Amino acid sequence: MVAAGSGTVAESEGRLALLDRLDPEQRRTLAYASAIGREFDFALLVAAVGGDEETLAEQVEQLVHLGILRERTGGERFAFALDEVRTQIYQSLTASRLRVLHRKVAEAMERLHPETPDEILSELGRHYFLGKVPEKSYDFNRRAADIAELAGDPEEAAHHLERARIDLKTLEGDHRVDEAQLAERLGNVYYAMGDTRAADRLYREGLDLVGSRASETRARLVLARAEVARENREVAVAIRGARQALEMFNAVGALPGAASVHRVLGRIAFHSGKYVEALEEEMTALDLLQRSSDPRVLGRLCTDIGNSFSMLGAEVREDAITWYERAIDHLVEEGDWVEVARAHLNLGITLGEVDPAGGLEQLARAREYAERAHELRLAGWALFAGVEMHLALGQLEAAEWENQQAGRLLERAADPLGNQQVAMNAGLIHERRGQWEEAETSYRQAIDHAVRLELHPEAAESQFHLARLLFKTRDLSGARAAYEVARASNLAGLKPALAKPFSDLGRQLDAAEVLPGPEPRPSESDINHDSA
Repeated sequence: MVAAGSGTVAESEGRLALLDRLDPEQRRTLAYASAIGREFDFALLVAAVGGDEETLAEQVEQLVHLGILRERTGGERFAFALDEVRTQIYQSLTASRLRVLHRKVAEAMERLHPETPDEILSELGRHYFLGKVPEKSYDFNRRAADIAELAGDPEEAAHHLERARIDLKTLEGDHRVDEAQLAERLGNVYYAMGDTRAADRLYREGLDLVGSRASETRARLVLARAEVARENREVAVAIRGARQALEMFNAVGALPGAASVHRVLGRIAFHSGKYVEALEEEMTALDLLQRSSDPRVLGRLCTDIGNSFSMLGAEVREDAITWYERAIDHLVEEGDWVEVARAHLNLGITLGEVDPAGGLEQLARAREYAERAHELRLAGWALFAGVEMHLALGQLEAAEWENQQAGRLLERAADPLGNQQVAMNAGLIHERRGQWEEAETSYRQAIDHAVRLELHPEAAESQFHLARLLFKTRDLSGARAAYEVARASNLAGLKPALAKPFSDLGRQLDAAEVLPGPEPRPSESDINHDSA
């Protein structure tokens, strides 16, 4: 038996030729079936075609005997035996005929399912869109986008929202505010998928539609563009946009919006290495959220608070872990899978400082949620974040494989920050293998990436790794130069977990520089030491 969608070339050509010998009623039946899809329920075909059920059953039976259709188990569902057959039938129909067919199929679906279950929203949106019924298409595609987002499928959500935007433009009346809000929502979906360029374009279109008067919608769009600027390391632009949004949110009394601004300002401060300032902004946001009700923003804020605590030293590490766990609880309840992945990622990084195996477990969960949400960037981050944990456990091959996989994902996601981390990890791996020249090259690449992107904490960390490597290879002047750059950058403040090994390296350099005779050869423990 030939399965649906498969067959030899001869079978395909034979069935295609057979179409020319079908009578008009058989061709009409197949036209409706091709509009429904590759597979279809007999009940829906009857409702769409109309007429006598037994007559239609006989026609379908004949088409099965001819090998054009296949009957599924149970007799209630049928499929085209070959995709080429359905394609030829569908493409032979005029645009006006297709419009009628899709409209009638959608109307039949509504008659069969008056309560409109979630499972058919996507198909209703498709048929009404192709049937040129914009009012119903707009409604069903927006609802289908809701379902897709809850299911963690942003690409499907974007597909439905794009259709809804097209339909909204054809409706009578002034829908500029609705169009702006739809552009914002679609922009948020693209942002969640890592496509900041498409997101920013949609936010700009939304601002053009909503006008210059202060409103909550305009404030959200301005803040969204500020978040894109923050992601693109345009710090001054991000701060300016966030403050403009804050003025508008305050003017209209939108507390959750104001809280979102303080969250963005906190993230900007965090990525500049100003962790106390970041925590202050986040606590202001928390206070505002406690006077309103927005569990999604609250969950994301809990992750940010955890991040700030994680950078303030080992004595508050447990506080960071507690905030991450709160974030996960809130975000799972909201179905915000991208942010669930981010919370697990940061929990894994923090936990991995003292429990590498536990940290890797959390990073695996982060990858699962990132893949569920089709978020390549976070999946890549969850891979490279485990490299030092694998090294701490002596799993050199696993570290190298995951770093290479991360590099591939982040190249596809066009994430320069992630690629900087991959370069630094490559240095750690080469260093562990005793490949000194390759390690030095990787560290210098990581430094160049970080300086170009104005990533001060990452630049300082890479300088520290370079200084440690050069000390191991007896290049004391080079080690001292890199060490001094890291110290001038306040590495101990920017990366508290590195404070002790950085201080130890300083003492070793001091001792080496005052000893007479040959420069000291580092001990085996020095050579194999890798800081978390």
